[in-house]
Amino acid sequence: MAIDRAALLSGTRPEITDGRVLMTSADGFDGYEIVEYKGMCWGISVRAKDMGQDCAMGCKMVSGGELQSYTQLGDESRQRALDRMLQMAVRQGANAVINVEFELTPIGKGGGNNTVVVHGTAVVIKPIVNYVPTGALGNIMAEIADGLDKRNL
Repeated sequence: MAIDRAALLSGTRPEITDGRVLMTSADGFDGYEIVEYKGMCWGISVRAKDMGQDCAMGCKMVSGGELQSYTQLGDESRQRALDRMLQMAVRQGANAVINVEFELTPIGKGGGNNTVVVHGTAVVIKPIVNYVPTGALGNIMAEIADGLDKRNL
């Protein structure tokens, strides 16, 4: 079964529905056009580890190795801030966030307290009908199609 190269290259991206929100650090999405800017959106998380964990991590700094408690704190903080930003985007009626950036600020001298802020621009995007990618993405898709045609899949 041969793959139609033209059909592969002219495929329209799927609609973004059901309250889903795409996000990117870029200023747009390949194959989508921005039809409305909703404004800034952000999420903030300020978290701390308890005194016992902070002391244990201080000892770990002497012996070396990963500070797992602090790693977990960082992961939890980023995820909470991200969830809040996406919720704000949904409240604004957006289905995407562009120019996403994270800021991490330690509080005090220990590593057990931090503030995470994530922000971006909430937008509404829609697929470009019959979008044909150019550059590297278009070339990769063409090579895939050509390779599959040669194997008669």
